[in-house]
Amino acid sequence: MKKTFLTLMMGATLLTSCGGEKKADTKNESAETETTEKTEAKTVAEKPADLHVYKSSEITAKMKNEYKNVGFDQNVLSTLDNMMEGNTAVEALYFDHKINMIGTASFKDCTNLKQVYFDDIVEVIGDEAFAGCKSLESISASTSTYGLNAFDGCTSLKVAKMDDRGWKIREGALANCTALKTVIIPMTIDAIEEGAFKGSTGIEELTIPYNFKDRMYTFCADAKNVKKLFILTPAWYAFPTTAAAKAFNKKQCEVYVPDAQIEDFKKDPSWSDFAAIKKLSESGYFNADCTIK
Repeated sequence: MKKTFLTLMMGATLLTSCGGEKKADTKNESAETETTEKTEAKTVAEKPADLHVYKSSEITAKMKNEYKNVGFDQNVLSTLDNMMEGNTAVEALYFDHKINMIGTASFKDCTNLKQVYFDDIVEVIGDEAFAGCKSLESISASTSTYGLNAFDGCTSLKVAKMDDRGWKIREGALANCTALKTVIIPMTIDAIEEGAFKGSTGIEELTIPYNFKDRMYTFCADAKNVKKLFILTPAWYAFPTTAAAKAFNKKQCEVYVPDAQIEDFKKDPSWSDFAAIKKLSESGYFNADCTIK
C-alpha cells in the first residue's frame, strides 16, 4: 500500500509541473494521506491488558514462559533458536517493531499458539520457526523469507500472506498445512522451492506470480479445490500447457487478472474454460497493478 501511495504522490507532482491545478492535487494528496493513515492504523494489533513484554535481558534459549500473551521490547531484534520450543502456555505473540529474524525453531510445537501479530518488518522467518504450531490460524508478515519447514504441520493455518517484500519460500515452508485455504504472495517472489506446499491439499485461493506462471501448478498439484487464481503479470500470456496446468480444474475456478489486461485474457481461448475472469482490483487482496493491498 505504501508503494501505491508513493506512486500517487509522484503522479500528483508530475501533474503540477505540467500545468495541472495545484489546488486539486493538494486536495487529492490530503485525501490519500488520510486514507493511508487510517488503513495503516488498522494493521496495528490492539494489545491485551495482560500482555507480558520480555526485555532483551530476559531472553534465553529454552526460556520458560507462563504467559498467554507475549510481547518483546524494542531491543529484541531477533528471537533465539529453540527459544520457546514446546511451550504450551503462549497463545498470542506481539511484535510491534522491526525484527531481523525469527530464529530456528523459536516457537516450534507451541501447540496453543493461535495468533502472531507483526506490526512492522520481520526480515526472515527462520527454519521450523513455527513448525507444529497446530492452533496457529493465520500469518500475515512483511517478510522476505519463509524458512525451511517454517510452518510445516500448522494444521489450523488458513491464511498465509506475504507483502511486496516477499522474496523466497523455502522447501516445506507451508507443507502439511491441511486447513490452508489462501496463499497470497507478491510479484516480487524470486524463489519457491520444491515441496514448499507439499501436503497442503485444501488450498482454495492461490497466487500465480509471473516468474512461476508454469511451475506454480506443479507446486500445488495436489490441491484439488482451488476456486480462485490471482494472476500477477506485466503482460498477457496464454494459459500454460504443462501437464500439471492441463490437469487443473478450470471450470470450478475464477481468475483475477490485472485490470488493464482483462480484455486480452477474456479474448484468449486458452482461458475461456474458467468459470469467470475478473479484475484483480476486485479480489480483495491485490490492487489493479498487482501490488498487495
